[in-house]
Amino acid sequence: MDSHTLIFRAHSSSRYSLAALVGVVEIDHRLSELAIEAPLELSMKSIQDSVTRGPTIVAHSVMSTQTDRVYKEIRDVRERFGDSITIVGGGAHASARPKELLENGFDYVVVGEGEKTFPELLWYLMNDKDPTNIEGVVGERSKICPIPRNLAPVDLDAQPPFALGMNIVGPVEVTRGCPFSCKFCCTPFLTGGRVRNRSIDSIVHWLEKAVERSGFDRTWFLSPNALAYGGRGRTVEEDKLEGLLKAVNKIEGLNEVFFGSFPSEVRPEFVTKPILEMMKSYVANKTLQIGLQANSDRVLKLSNRHHTVEDGMNAINLSLDSGFVPHVDMIFGLPGETREELHQSIDLCYTLAEMGAKTHGHVFMPLPGSEFENEAPGRLDTESRRLLGELSRKKLLTGSWSTQESMAEDLSMKKS
Repeated sequence: MDSHTLIFRAHSSSRYSLAALVGVVEIDHRLSELAIEAPLELSMKSIQDSVTRGPTIVAHSVMSTQTDRVYKEIRDVRERFGDSITIVGGGAHASARPKELLENGFDYVVVGEGEKTFPELLWYLMNDKDPTNIEGVVGERSKICPIPRNLAPVDLDAQPPFALGMNIVGPVEVTRGCPFSCKFCCTPFLTGGRVRNRSIDSIVHWLEKAVERSGFDRTWFLSPNALAYGGRGRTVEEDKLEGLLKAVNKIEGLNEVFFGSFPSEVRPEFVTKPILEMMKSYVANKTLQIGLQANSDRVLKLSNRHHTVEDGMNAINLSLDSGFVPHVDMIFGLPGETREELHQSIDLCYTLAEMGAKTHGHVFMPLPGSEFENEAPGRLDTESRRLLGELSRKKLLTGSWSTQESMAEDLSMKKS
């Protein structure tokens, strides 16, 4: 077998996917001869050096906000190396629009979860087999593109959460999937409504290895709703939640545990005083990321959020009373939101600042795969931008809201 090289393009916004996918490649004994590189910049010289050594596979995990950059890189690489390299794509955008990637120079696209499919694709390529025979892989001649949520789900316990061999570590994904089907989110399309949990034993196993091999002394967790850990996503499983926090706090050398803070969040109706008091005994974070999204029950209902503004305010007040600083997620310009309702949401951001909370702001983007994919992008009026900018300057508002308005417009134009 020729000496193959995988060049997995690293980028800050897809670093968690990179860690998980390189991790599964590292532990697959069939791929032990595969050289792996994960550069932050795709150098033509490094690709040329790899091609000189043998067959080269370039991989990208593609998010909807990255397509312009990714497609330009692919065009440049194709112009220079032609068909002497194989280009593979995956990720949320790829799963929703695989044909778009193929039209922009990719050879194969992994649809849906990649932990099982990606290593299998690499093994097929290394053995001159046709990867389109793998369920979940789409190529130029593929006639059918599968729906990600209809594919066999990945067992989180069977996969590492990060890549210890290359020291690409990050948060541990403890739950995947969500039962609430918010219309602005593509999770229902990608993973369906079934919630899967990584077991406490698996979490402890990998964190102990990270402490031992990478000097890991703190950990974060990934979850669309951290307080739903251990269950089916609709209720708090307090015993399992405390069991997780207690177990990871016992790991020797792991000094800090962050739970319910960014990059995770919690749904407001899951926040209770007993849960917060329990968490304080175990977590290092002083913040709690709460997904409120709008200051209008009508808009929340349109978005299928299954909670109210009152639920959100209760969660915020309970968090403040328990010593946590709430970081409240808000989405401006959601479909159906009136100008008055937009201004009500911005007014709430000012109220939150007076209460001692902060806002994490977003502008609605019609993400491919979401139920709102074909809705108009979120737009801010001049006064809204001014008021949000003032909060940002005072460091009371974080997030990419200031750039997401143009990103949303770009997404909308590409689908038309």
